Amino acid sequence: MSETTAPERTKLQKYLDQNLWPMIIIAILVATVASNMAVLTIATQNPPELMTENYYEKGENLKQVLNEKRATAATGWKVSADTPLGDRMLVVLTVVDAAGLPCDSLLGSCELYRPSDKSLDRAAVKLLPMGGGRYAVKHEAPLARGAWECVAELSQGTKLYRDRISLFVD
Repeated sequence: MSETTAPERTKLQKYLDQNLWPMIIIAILVATVASNMAVLTIATQNPPELMTENYYEKGENLKQVLNEKRATAATGWKVSADTPLGDRMLVVLTVVDAAGLPCDSLLGSCELYRPSDKSLDRAAVKLLPMGGGRYAVKHEAPLARGAWECVAELSQGTKLYRDRISLFVD
């Protein structure tokens, strides 16, 4: 019988045989720390800017905010916002009452707020009546694609409505 001898193992192979699991554990820990550092760097360089200016002062008037919410709910108005296809400079608000009838002869304004980028926010613009419960908000420059919040302030006599309406610009 002839004996087969295993080839001589190199120093590297012997080292890996003895230290493979500790090296794998260390590699996993290093990868975890590196990925956490990358996420931390990205998060600190790109703040979400979701806070409003003077948030503390605005939060102090909680009773006023609750009264506005009650007044808004008492109107029974349902407001939706959309942009017509191909026209990113125009936002159309549609207002219907509790019975589903269009609300005409409203006065008000609409301020556009971009949750992801404060620099894209738009100042309040007066509503232009279009008829049939529809109101146009015309801007000088096209809106960037993405999610927007329309802060609508509407009134009709003593009825007051102030709320945020979400819309997506294509």
